[in-house]
Amino acid sequence: MLTYLLSANHRCELIKLDKLFGSKTKADILKYLVFRRQGISLRAFESELSWSFPAIKKQIDSLEDAGVIEINKDQNKWSIYLTHGVGEHIKELFLYMLQIDLKKYFGEHESMIQQFFWGKLFGKEIDMDLVLIFTSDAQMHLDKIKSDITEIFRTYLIELVNVAFMSSSDFEKRYRLADKFVLKLMRVNKRTG
Repeated sequence: MLTYLLSANHRCELIKLDKLFGSKTKADILKYLVFRRQGISLRAFESELSWSFPAIKKQIDSLEDAGVIEINKDQNKWSIYLTHGVGEHIKELFLYMLQIDLKKYFGEHESMIQQFFWGKLFGKEIDMDLVLIFTSDAQMHLDKIKSDITEIFRTYLIELVNVAFMSSSDFEKRYRLADKFVLKLMRVNKRTG
């Protein structure tokens, strides 16, 4: 059903992850397990996320019933893990929605963001997670753009991200000089789409 929604309706920004997963708490739990760590306890979730213990417990029970997570229950604590094979599919969905959110932001700032390239977080063979080529108009707003992009990643509970910012003039100069990084950036993104 989800595959049909994504392919039949190209307006993917209409998909709301909290609605898809039934609650924002459940979506945050899954984001945490995908992008931060697994093997966490219920009490640790409570201290890491901004949700109450009863809200977290309810969603953990729901995810366990659905077969999405497994709980290793030992006498002293629970360790929560994504069910084997499920995590990669959930991660793909979250990364897809992250790309949609970033593209929307880039579209809203197209006068300042000339071009962008996906990196290693998105499965590309580049040492950076994201590379942005900005126009001369963006120079005064660069700190705000960096802050906004960091905040978009944080909504997916991704704290550490490597984003390279390069001016369009620097990008063109490096391209003319056959800079290895720029050529690889273009080759990898052209080959993989």
